[in-house]
Amino acid sequence: SSTFFPPAPRACARIPQRPRRRRAEAMAPKVATARRPASASASAVALALVGTACLLWSPAFVGLTSNGAAAQGAAQRTRLNAVMDPSGLSPGGPVVAYSDALASAAASQGESVPVTKDVMKVKSLFKDTAFLNELQFIVNNPTVSLVGKASGMVELMQPLESTVLPKFVTFLAKKKRLQALQPVVEEYMSTLYETQNIMPVRVKSAQPLTEEQKEAIKEKMKAKLGASDIKLVCQIEPTLIAGLTVEYGFVDPEQLGTPTSGEDMSMKTYLEKAALDQGVVATAGI
Repeated sequence: SSTFFPPAPRACARIPQRPRRRRAEAMAPKVATARRPASASASAVALALVGTACLLWSPAFVGLTSNGAAAQGAAQRTRLNAVMDPSGLSPGGPVVAYSDALASAAASQGESVPVTKDVMKVKSLFKDTAFLNELQFIVNNPTVSLVGKASGMVELMQPLESTVLPKFVTFLAKKKRLQALQPVVEEYMSTLYETQNIMPVRVKSAQPLTEEQKEAIKEKMKAKLGASDIKLVCQIEPTLIAGLTVEYGFVDPEQLGTPTSGEDMSMKTYLEKAALDQGVVATAGI
């Protein structure tokens, strides 16, 4: 009998172990990668910048920038209003501000009409050569303060009907704006009838009207014209015999030129119409 002996084990060669990092890289699938050239990256960045700029300047994103269409439109509207302002300054400028202050003071004191008459007088005085010559001695005196010059101007302008205008002239002097009196009164008159809704009415009568008659005419004309106040100008016209005539709706409200409406309640017109009804053309008079 023969005895079976297993073959002797072979010596196993020791396999060196790879580090874990290398083993993970070896087990990961190989992916082919290609490096982008530098020019392609620069082009992508440039395209991104162009796209961002287009979005910012788009009307849908106008709120993201202060130079958008809305801001430009607001600037244009502001310039348009400044040109439309009759003072030649931007709305709320010094001339407009002082003119509004005078109007507010007159309204608060209930002297809108007296102040208007005083402003009209001052405006006409600035066109009077004799007044300007005397005014030069007051405003060019170096020994007199601005408030003293204002007092001299007010005294030279007398008589004035309101208490507001003399105080306003002194106010301008204290603000060192005494030289702005002329443009302020011009601005005041240019916007008076629109802003304060004052209507001028001229009444011609054969006899002087009493204060009660004047107030009654003013109240009736305020209701008729829907005005806040009436600037009543009374004139004596003896040829009317009796009664009165009323004129309003002037094309030039400052100079009372070209009335567009009126009422004739004079005795002269009544007699002429009565004669005409009898077939007689006559002119009544005294």
